[in-house]
Amino acid sequence: MKICTIEQHKSAGIMARKDSNNFEFILYLYNQFVGKHRSIGKEARVYWHILDMYVELGLSKKSQTAEKKYAQKLIAIIREAVMNWNTHLLILKGEEGEKEYQENMKSYIERLYRLGHDEQSVIESIIKKLKLNYGNDN
Repeated sequence: MKICTIEQHKSAGIMARKDSNNFEFILYLYNQFVGKHRSIGKEARVYWHILDMYVELGLSKKSQTAEKKYAQKLIAIIREAVMNWNTHLLILKGEEGEKEYQENMKSYIERLYRLGHDEQSVIESIIKKLKLNYGNDN
């Protein structure tokens, strides 16, 4: 019985540590909004609303300040995109975003070479694309 109690405390401590600095759910909601918006449109806003409610109700502890600020930043990005009718320009975040970025850049570079661009022209085009599409994302 005592061993079970110790194991429970250990697992509770591990869960608390994971949750204290866990951005996975925030990224999941944001990426679901972006992904679903690309495919089904306005109906994806449910993920935006869930993220907003999560900030309000789920991130109320002082130890969750970093998560709350990050979630609020993503909510502001969504809000601005919706207000300016630019939601189609939103990019995925985290590992999903990195994977999508790598695939897009590889495809873009291959397309430039197929179109007959030389190496210098490809480099200039990549720099321009990075500044336009990824330059303001911190």
